[in-house]
Amino acid sequence: MDAETIQPLLKSLGEATNAISADVLAVDGGVPLVAWGSASEAGVRGESLSEMRQAIRDLTAKAASNNGRGGVQESSVPGFGLLAHAVRHAEFVGGVCVVRGDDQPWEDNDRTVLAMAADMCESVMQAGNVTSEHGRRLDALVSYVAAELMGISAVELPETTYRILGELGRFFDVDTCFLRRNDPGLKASVLVDEWPRRPDVPDPDPLGIVPWDTDDPIFARVRDLKEPYFVRPGDHRDEYQERVASAAGVQDVSAATVPLLRGDVTFGVLGFVHFGDRMWSRQEVHALNAIASLLTQLYGRVSAEERLHYQAYHDELTGLPNRRAFVEELSAILDKEPEVPLALMFADMDRLKTVNDVLGHAIGDMFIKAVAKRLRESVRPDDIIARLAGDEFVIALRGISSSERAERVARRLLNQLTEPLDVGGHVVSRSACVGISINGPASNGVDDLLGNADVALLEAKKRGGNTVVSFNDELRWQLLDRADLEFRLRSAIGDGEMRLHYQPEFDLRSGQMTAVEALVRWQHPERGLLSASAFVSVIEEINLSAELGRWVLEEACRQLAEWKRTASAATPPSVRVNISAGELISADFVGFVGTLLSRYGHAPAELGIEITESTVMRDVDDVLATLMGLRRLGVTIAIDDFGTGYSSLSHLKQLPVDILKIDRSFVSTLADDSGDRAIVSAIVRLAEAFNLTTVAEGVEDPSAVAALLGLGCHRAQGFLMSEPLSAADIATWLDNPGDYLGSK
Repeated sequence: MDAETIQPLLKSLGEATNAISADVLAVDGGVPLVAWGSASEAGVRGESLSEMRQAIRDLTAKAASNNGRGGVQESSVPGFGLLAHAVRHAEFVGGVCVVRGDDQPWEDNDRTVLAMAADMCESVMQAGNVTSEHGRRLDALVSYVAAELMGISAVELPETTYRILGELGRFFDVDTCFLRRNDPGLKASVLVDEWPRRPDVPDPDPLGIVPWDTDDPIFARVRDLKEPYFVRPGDHRDEYQERVASAAGVQDVSAATVPLLRGDVTFGVLGFVHFGDRMWSRQEVHALNAIASLLTQLYGRVSAEERLHYQAYHDELTGLPNRRAFVEELSAILDKEPEVPLALMFADMDRLKTVNDVLGHAIGDMFIKAVAKRLRESVRPDDIIARLAGDEFVIALRGISSSERAERVARRLLNQLTEPLDVGGHVVSRSACVGISINGPASNGVDDLLGNADVALLEAKKRGGNTVVSFNDELRWQLLDRADLEFRLRSAIGDGEMRLHYQPEFDLRSGQMTAVEALVRWQHPERGLLSASAFVSVIEEINLSAELGRWVLEEACRQLAEWKRTASAATPPSVRVNISAGELISADFVGFVGTLLSRYGHAPAELGIEITESTVMRDVDDVLATLMGLRRLGVTIAIDDFGTGYSSLSHLKQLPVDILKIDRSFVSTLADDSGDRAIVSAIVRLAEAFNLTTVAEGVEDPSAVAALLGLGCHRAQGFLMSEPLSAADIATWLDNPGDYLGSK
């Protein structure tokens, strides 16, 4: 069906009859073969549109019945009139149907114009010398190609492309067909595939990469080709004929080249070559254009998929494989050979945050890219390197089965990494640490190797910069111990395994108890009573700090109420609880504290909150807001371990603090160290200036008591007076009050 010629006829017919659409349909079809206008664009929707289309099909079939002698046929649907006339040519049986969007009757002139248009359509079909059967085969070919290309992936693309080229070559009875792509970098047309593949390809292949800057008439055009281009023997395309003759050994060929267009950009061509002369009908060219469009859509989709795949498996900043790619590649290696000799190195640059803070994140990113480049250049091509996150890199070294050899490689890498780098005009140098794990019978896949190397890296960072540590049995036991703690801690709070011990605080002048500090302990089912230092870091890592902190607060308030109820004499003036940064700025922390005070009947001054200097400085604004809320409740606030950083000195004036607890590191050698005495004296004077109370921590020697009293610090806690006691021991003590200085 020569649509380019017939459609203008339909347009003239529609305008002459004041129609909204004019279609040529086959009786056994239903979808217009050629169309002008659209009932749907004219506002027909839903059931009305379906009814109209069925009426068009029925009327066309009626007009084409009785060998087309039915003449002009009329029909209508509500609000529309239909007029049809038969069209027959060779094996084609169908008709032309026009639709008018009003109830006006058809005039004789409308019928005459329609009959003339039908005759002209038949003439065009006859002149086109294309049978309806060949037209159907072309339609079927386009449908086949569309179905073949639908849903294929980048991996399947080469095989599918070759198969499609073969089908096209056989269908059009050509001797070879090809697919080429434009390469702006090479400024050339590059052969993607050809059918059939030449058994003897010259080297170099004159058809492999052909520069755009050439005298060849076809290859000079492919860069910007927008319409199909044809070559036939004798039309003075000698350069092309010579190129084909040199590559395939064939003289005098016909060629058809169809562009693959993405918008206004030609990114390739689909080509056909026939040995000898061949003409291409308009309908065949239409089919080739449709197939080229399908290939364009396919390559666009595959290209997008490849970009997404690259992004999913590569680090955006450095271009290195990311964790996902690394894990999948290493897993494939270990699945094939579980005990393959292999060392895994986990490398971490030290203090990258300082670079970002001082020089800016742009310089920090440039530094990371430079480090990645050095790593790539320092390992072998078959080694695997990836960036996991931030300043963390991982390298899998093939063929290494001993820690000693891996450590030698790691130290060589450290020497490379720590060499100063010129980054954006700044000389940047960072130390680094490396953790190593060796594949072997004791490891169980990628997760084990990464986990072991991570543990070794943490140990290396503890020891200081430019350190290499290999995972060993000692670290393995530490890892197992931590895993056991993590597993059990997740249920320990709810299972009632946590305990509170209380360390008394005393007035050094009178010996009277002034407060108790609640200290959490874990009654481990197998290891017995564990102090906080054995598990609190794990609590923080598994995000249980808030849950444990609220349990400690409530248990301390409950126990204080119990002491009040049962003690026959004095009760602790107050109980103090250590609060982490996360707890302090958690949602409605002030409200939670107020609820506890109300629930257990405590005066606000009976509860003290202790925070460290680092907690104060982490989120000053949020911390200040929470502390002001606690101050409004009347709760006592103490800064614990004061003096270790001096970072909060500038904030003391605005912080609602009542007590400064002097860190034990200044108290332990107070009697003998003039420097410590000067620091403690300064803290005491500072507290006096702000009308704050000072409490010394870690008092273990009588000489420290005398020194503290001499400096004006009158409160203290430490093993000299009492170690932390259970709630029952505190109750016993309360029932037998006295001077307990030195009793523990």
